[in-house]
Amino acid sequence: MSGETWTNEQAKRLWAMSISPVRSSPEKIKVMIDHFKTPEASIHAITDGGGPLAVSKPFARKIRKLVADGDLDWVTDEAPGRPKRGDDSEWRGMLLSHVTEFSLAVDAYKQDLGIRIQTSEIHQRLRSGVRPAKVPYGPSHRPFIESIFSRSADLEDLRREFESTLKTADLAGAKELSEKIGSELVDRIAI
Repeated sequence: MSGETWTNEQAKRLWAMSISPVRSSPEKIKVMIDHFKTPEASIHAITDGGGPLAVSKPFARKIRKLVADGDLDWVTDEAPGRPKRGDDSEWRGMLLSHVTEFSLAVDAYKQDLGIRIQTSEIHQRLRSGVRPAKVPYGPSHRPFIESIFSRSADLEDLRREFESTLKTADLAGAKELSEKIGSELVDRIAI
């Protein structure tokens, strides 16, 4: 990110996501990204809540989904003067104030990894059904999980490896990576 304008390459990336780089300044997008990386961030706070921005609900929903999917991580990663991944004190405070939510999100995510492996086994005709998760992984868990992943490049690499092993149907590798990811997530939220 250079200054307060988008580079040509960044503008192309935004247009590809149906976001106007003309109407959406880098600062506006960064504020929204930071907002939606906070667990329990609401659309209302960004659209009607009297916060620093006033944007439409459809646009806020779009940004929230892109942030949850990790499609806008490049915006904050390329920003000068912004801290790179790490265990910052603000995030640590958030972790301490939402211990239960982080714990439930990690448990649900670990179960989701197992279900994805089971689904792959079904496609390979090695299993006939899926054991349901006790707590299904969903949108309420995603901000907590993504806030952990966004602070660890190694953990993100493990997640990419896991996705790759599932695509290549390497179930043994996927199970091993699932255990590593689960262990790393638990370690990250250990107080």
